[in-house]
Amino acid sequence: MKFGDLRGILQYVPQFRDKLFVINLEGGVVGSDNFSNVVLDLAVLYSLGVRFVIVHGADQQVKDLYADRYGVELFPNSDDPTDRDFLDIFMDAVSRVVSTTTKELTAVGLKVASVDAVLARKVGVIEGVDYSLDGKVEELDKDCFYDFLQRGMVPILTPIGSDGGGGNLVLDEDFLVFEVGKCLNANKVIMLTKDSCIATSSGCEYSVSEARAVTKNGCNLSERVNRLLGMAAQACEEGVERVHILDGLRDYAILAELFSNEGVGLMVHSDPYGEIRQAKNSDVSEILSIIRGAVMDSELLPRHSADIFSCIEDYFVLEIDGNVVGTVAVHSCESFVELACLFVKRNHEGVGYGKRLVNHAEQIGKSRDAEKIYALSTQAAGFFEKLEWQEGSLNDLPIDRVGQLKVSGRNSKIYFNILA
Repeated sequence: MKFGDLRGILQYVPQFRDKLFVINLEGGVVGSDNFSNVVLDLAVLYSLGVRFVIVHGADQQVKDLYADRYGVELFPNSDDPTDRDFLDIFMDAVSRVVSTTTKELTAVGLKVASVDAVLARKVGVIEGVDYSLDGKVEELDKDCFYDFLQRGMVPILTPIGSDGGGGNLVLDEDFLVFEVGKCLNANKVIMLTKDSCIATSSGCEYSVSEARAVTKNGCNLSERVNRLLGMAAQACEEGVERVHILDGLRDYAILAELFSNEGVGLMVHSDPYGEIRQAKNSDVSEILSIIRGAVMDSELLPRHSADIFSCIEDYFVLEIDGNVVGTVAVHSCESFVELACLFVKRNHEGVGYGKRLVNHAEQIGKSRDAEKIYALSTQAAGFFEKLEWQEGSLNDLPIDRVGQLKVSGRNSKIYFNILA
């Protein structure tokens, strides 16, 4: 780890202290070789003052027990009602997950408690089929959760609900997780899954509307992850700040997702993720640090602190969780505005931040009643072409800028966009 990385991590510590997370451990994750690493991540969160509730599944354990009993692999269909035989296997599988989770968490110094905090009701008869052993969450005992949390304990919740008469009902694990998150107004819901498509979808973040669009279009995600995205969008509309869907088989997945700006999984957020704001004098050193690499690679002209201080009102920065990750300047001349000093930190490239900064610059240009925005570039032709900016000529520049470009000898390409 670089010391610069440590600075980035430390900025999150005060933000997460005393926050409440709901963490879902899929049964396949609990039964994996990586589970001990997941437990260490949870211990780190706890040591930093994060409090969390664990909701686990038992899918893999059910399949294993079914195979042991019947000699065939189980392929459960969510549309099929639970029968007595399956309920027995399910209860046994849940017991094994609780035992494993409790053992692992206590081994790293955490105090845990399996809580009975779900009152459920029977699903009932649907299209002539009786789902008498399947349940829906009727009520969650919020005080029960808070009581354990205030005592410094980690509540563990199973996907089994009580029907109020001593009977047990099988619950939908995913639905239960989000219900707990909404009930407790959790700051984050973290889903750890074995789903293989998560491993190839890292670093993606969606607003509620974007998540819904993704689920509608499919976007090559699995049926489960599409379902989780839809449920995450709903949860964010109902009080959960952020939902993270992570590869539970990846070491450091939780820490890498939470303590870096780019993340390693899928995130759905209720608020605009990241803020573009007017730069302040205190940002100048960070701006110089961001563009230093681009200057060395001859992508940008050298700038000194005095240059930026002199026109600080033209500079804007993209800030994520208190960390400046990108910058752009918008200079006015005649009826034009120039987009300049556009750069995003290298470890944040490829996730759309550059485009967001350009869009912001265009809005600034419109607010200044500019007719055209232009940029000079030696190495970013492909970027502006993807934005559908037009390649221009000296005739598309203000007269003063034409002279400066000729003197510089950089032979920069000119790209522009009309501001309607």
